[in-house]
Amino acid sequence: MADLVLEPMMSETLQDIVEHMSLVEQTSHASTAPDYFGDVYRRVASTLEAADFSGADPFDGLNSRIFAKLPFSSLPIARLAWLQLFKKSPYDFRALAKVPSSTNPVTLALAARTYALTGEREKMRGAIERLIRMRGGHRAWGYPFPWQAKAFYVARGVPNVIATAYAVRAVSDCGASDESQRIITDAAAFVGTELVCRSANGARYVGYVPQSATMVHNANLWGAYVLALAASRGDRSWRSLADAAIDYTVRAQNSDGSWEYGEAKHHRWIDGFHTGYVLEALQLCRNLLQRTDLAEPIARGTEFYLKSFLHDDGVVPYYADGRGPLDVNNFAQLVVTLKCVLPTPDWVALADRTLAAAIRELWRPEMDAFAYQRRGRHINRIVYARWTQIWMMYVLSLRLAH
Repeated sequence: MADLVLEPMMSETLQDIVEHMSLVEQTSHASTAPDYFGDVYRRVASTLEAADFSGADPFDGLNSRIFAKLPFSSLPIARLAWLQLFKKSPYDFRALAKVPSSTNPVTLALAARTYALTGEREKMRGAIERLIRMRGGHRAWGYPFPWQAKAFYVARGVPNVIATAYAVRAVSDCGASDESQRIITDAAAFVGTELVCRSANGARYVGYVPQSATMVHNANLWGAYVLALAASRGDRSWRSLADAAIDYTVRAQNSDGSWEYGEAKHHRWIDGFHTGYVLEALQLCRNLLQRTDLAEPIARGTEFYLKSFLHDDGVVPYYADGRGPLDVNNFAQLVVTLKCVLPTPDWVALADRTLAAAIRELWRPEMDAFAYQRRGRHINRIVYARWTQIWMMYVLSLRLAH
């Protein structure tokens, strides 16, 4: 299940950054993968498997049976406030608010890809079978909870482009070929018919959910990935739409190589994991569509990514300006992204430093799990199956498989 990696043409500046970080690595005590990577992997995997990959999610607050009975539960502002309470509070109110555990398709998708890396074929097939059974409307995937964004509300199970892209990628990598082809075809039809949007000047891009024109760059590119995957498998009718979506985000790249999360006024931030998602999806699309013109924007984006989100001590900040909590997802996505866009030797050194920092800052051995976030000395110890545990299980397996 190795990723298709075509190295971007690195600028001198990017090469200098990589060489500097390699030098830092050579003089550190984490120049090779510490023995505890394997131990941490086994403990995280055991915790997830014992829970059958079910658990809490930072965004599952609207699954609360208590909130559903409140008279203001249909108001967007009330939904947003309730979600933020669950997402940001260091205390877990889920039992009190009667929020049940749930299984997210993204969790199963990453579990399947993890087991492919570790060679556990039966477990991989089991995860894929469960994942396929979770398909809903439009033969695509959604989240097992309703959620409220500033611009729109999404009911439980409504398919979205992110869950669908991660699921399709897992099925493509790990599923039976005939069934995979049918599922990819269905997913491309969902993206290409239900999610296509147009900007004011008529440019096409892929939206996050049906009937919403909100422009988010990582969602647009993961939609392009689904279309590119279908095109690479022989359905060339989706090629032009995939190219249009890719070009939309490439044009939006800032002069410093960065991308803002989206186009709305309240989406003008730059964070680590969404920057990583954009670069990863761009590289995957480049490989599938053989678009050599994407080498330059990927290289510029990677240069910005390394400068802004990988410190010499391995710590990955939340926002590009250094603000925000330490979040496991940022550490994990940085390892995934660098594996995808950088030459292998450099990826290994940087991955070791990043994983060592994630363990140092957020691993809680007494729980056999990673904490959610850290702000200074305060650690949010809530365990999230999708947002934290499965990502670290996956990236640790990615590193150990190397």
